Amino acid sequence: MQEGPLNNQEQATSDNNQALGYKDVPQILQMLSPMIRLRLNHYSIHPNDQDDLAQDVLIKLYRAFKHFDFEAEIPLEHYVNRVIKNVKNDYIRHKLYSCERQAMLINEYIVDYNNSKIERPLDKHILALDIGTKLQQSMADLTHLEQTVVLYLLNGYKPNEIAATLDLRIKVVYNAIQRCKMKLKRNFKMKTK
Repeated sequence: MQEGPLNNQEQATSDNNQALGYKDVPQILQMLSPMIRLRLNHYSIHPNDQDDLAQDVLIKLYRAFKHFDFEAEIPLEHYVNRVIKNVKNDYIRHKLYSCERQAMLINEYIVDYNNSKIERPLDKHILALDIGTKLQQSMADLTHLEQTVVLYLLNGYKPNEIAATLDLRIKVVYNAIQRCKMKLKRNFKMKTK
């Protein structure tokens, strides 16, 4: 008799039929385990992930065998092959998604980096100096109280803190702030024309 892959396959089929006769799920899984590992030995699956995927297949089969009809016309091998194929496809889909996500993150970083280069901090500094000099020139047109209120505001004080510090009513401070806004806005418009 000739030894070869066909005889091994016939042997595996007869062993599967024997295990099916007993309906011993752990025995079936033990017999299917080498075939599952062989089918998962593929170039697209990293060797470190092959054992994990084999465990996933065995767990899915174990759960499905509770509802599987062993007497049906669909052979068990066909069902096992479909489960292995689905696990492989899920793995490849996950890897593809991870690569796409990594590419998107890299592109997002590149865009952020290029935008930060375009902002030109020197230009921002020059604009801030220009605005500062315009503000100082406009402050000369304010009353002493309004100048004091603006300086406190620029130092981060809140209107109620300014009123307490200067011993004024809060309404006086709010009125001074409003007058300052109107005067400064008018001065800025005149200087930009």
